[in-house]
Amino acid sequence: MQKVIGLDIGSFSIKAVEIINTFKSYQIQNFYELEMDYRENVGKDVILAECLEKLFKDNNLQADRILTAMPGQHISSRILPTTFTDHRKIAMAVLAEIEDAVPFNMDDMIVDHQILGAGLDGRMNVMVVMTRKTFLRNFLDHLARVNIDPKVVDVDSLSFYNLSPYLRCDPEECVAMVDIGHEKTSVCIVQDTQLKMFRSINIGGAYLSEFLSRDLESTLMEAQIAKHRVSQVVCEDDDCSGLSPEDRIIAERMTLACNAIVKDLGRTLYAFKTWDRTKISKIFLSGGTSKVKNITSYLSDQLGIPVVLNRLDATDLRIGESLSDMALVMPQSVAIGMRSVVTTKNHSSINLRKGEFSYVQNYAQIMKIGKIVAQVLGVALVLLMVSYGFRSVLYKRQMADLEKEYQREYASIGLAKKKVVPSADFQKFRTAARTSIQKEISSRKSTVDGYIAESGTSPALLALRDVSNAIPKSTKIDVTAFIFLGDTGGTLGGKLTLKAETDNYESAEAIKEALKKAPSITGVVEKQQAAGKPGTENKVIEFTLLMTHSAAPLGHKG
Repeated sequence: MQKVIGLDIGSFSIKAVEIINTFKSYQIQNFYELEMDYRENVGKDVILAECLEKLFKDNNLQADRILTAMPGQHISSRILPTTFTDHRKIAMAVLAEIEDAVPFNMDDMIVDHQILGAGLDGRMNVMVVMTRKTFLRNFLDHLARVNIDPKVVDVDSLSFYNLSPYLRCDPEECVAMVDIGHEKTSVCIVQDTQLKMFRSINIGGAYLSEFLSRDLESTLMEAQIAKHRVSQVVCEDDDCSGLSPEDRIIAERMTLACNAIVKDLGRTLYAFKTWDRTKISKIFLSGGTSKVKNITSYLSDQLGIPVVLNRLDATDLRIGESLSDMALVMPQSVAIGMRSVVTTKNHSSINLRKGEFSYVQNYAQIMKIGKIVAQVLGVALVLLMVSYGFRSVLYKRQMADLEKEYQREYASIGLAKKKVVPSADFQKFRTAARTSIQKEISSRKSTVDGYIAESGTSPALLALRDVSNAIPKSTKIDVTAFIFLGDTGGTLGGKLTLKAETDNYESAEAIKEALKKAPSITGVVEKQQAAGKPGTENKVIEFTLLMTHSAAPLGHKG
């Protein structure tokens, strides 16, 4: 999880949005605003530092990453077409073009660029952004006084481009995001989530207060109080007839003051239309002045373009319900912060922290964490080595025991004449022992095969084989006499007398029935009826069976 702060440093107030960014998602969690407390004989720089420190301290703001933006009044920008597509060649072409066009020493400038995409003529459009190093140095110095070191310094009006993927509009629709701040108005024009133009207009809500102050011949504070109290302009749909005569005059004067904003905004939009030849279909309005009643209708009437409020809670942004009341004043800070969590390629990539102003990561904390991780890994490695040592000793002992057991088992199989003498080299001993055993197995197998070949026609052995196969293996039987009398005619058959003992009468009967079912045995009769063996209390049953046997030779499958 990463905590990101988007910091909007305005002339009227300082705003900060807190975004929780996880691996798969994000959440706009908190929003903070602190108005500037301007005082006589106190410099703006001092007041700015005080407000920044108070905002972060009172709200216990801590972040893994802080992003902010410079005011557009200190920024110059232009869009250059180029035939190059390679990024390195584009960067070189941009520097060469700017160096010829800018009446400043390039060593005193910070320059960055962003590739926008192909234009109508097929050439690649590149946006170039510049600022004086003195402006950026002063801006960063103000933040450094309160230990704020932003990783990214964007351009305030350009940062609205980061909101474009979340606006609910048609893909081919060309829209403008307009934020009327205290001293400036930011304009960012986007079509199909592609940046077309951005600009800062040096007029904002403060002009309304100044206009009222001059027109009503009152102090600036009195005019500002009146502006906030009435907060309404006259439009075709609402002539403000419901206001008191005094408030109606204020509303009318505010309407006149808004004409100046409309004039500069209209020029900007007309310049874009002339250059790009694309009609703007909608304006998304935000900023403190957007809260003035009827302002959207008034701007729509004057500009001839539909104007709607840019409420972030009505976009696809993941924003908490508790922040809905701030939806019109937080777009700038959200736009700045969303750059670090935006999931599409359509966002501002301008970062004025370049060269001598490059962001330097605080490696002390990283080194501290790395040291702890190294110590943990070192301990784990030592424990692992100790564990392997113990296991190695244990396995060696077990192997030694297995070798001794192997030798004992070999000695117990009774190969006295061919016995292999145990050796310290177990591998040699095992090879020799295995060879000896295999030779003995082959020898005995040959003996058995020879025996079968010589005795395969023995009538008595054939009879013994068939009787053994017929009797169930689960039945207990002890044969006390096996008498076989072969036929004199030279056949393999003959008469068989089987005298045996078992454990009960049921077993004796089962043996008799099993023999009757044997294919090679016929004429099974009892010579002596099953009876208890004397002195065993019927625990041993004796019986004698007579039968005739005829069978195939040993090894025959028939």
